[in-house]
Amino acid sequence: MKILIISGHPNLKFSVANKAILEALEKVFPETEIRKLDELYPNYKIDVAAEQAALEKADVIIFQFPFMWYSAPALLKLYIEEVFLQGWAYGLNVETLKDKKLIISFTTGAPEKFYKKDSILKHEPPEFNYCLELFASRCHMNLQPMIYNCGMSYIGGSEELKKSIIAKAISQAKLIIKAVKD
Repeated sequence: MKILIISGHPNLKFSVANKAILEALEKVFPETEIRKLDELYPNYKIDVAAEQAALEKADVIIFQFPFMWYSAPALLKLYIEEVFLQGWAYGLNVETLKDKKLIISFTTGAPEKFYKKDSILKHEPPEFNYCLELFASRCHMNLQPMIYNCGMSYIGGSEELKKSIIAKAISQAKLIIKAVKD
């Protein structure tokens, strides 16, 4: 089974949670290809042919990213817009990605209590990714239940908070591992 991870973090070297998730996945799946978009495309000039080739080889595709204003970061959105083209990813009789398992995993900075119908954000986290559900459907991919953790922001936090976030990130990675293997 060939696993491809698309890291959509805009600056992974400053991440705590997303970096820990990727490291945990890489330990369990050392053959995994991890495409770190921030390192590959700091100028936002995406090599469409290279990305499509990587996707074609994969059996399982994982999008790992932090919520940025209640959505995927700009670089990941651009990646989707430029790589998943009509005629290649979707369209009449197009089956390039058909039945490939897609796992969407993300972290939020805000605590879980804010992601309730009766709270400030008025929606649960997966509801914000409705467009990604449509994207997966349009490409005939096998979308798995979304995996996420809230309250994962470490901007200026304590060492205790950092350890807590890393522990939550490792728990999230375990859920991703289970989703890959199921």
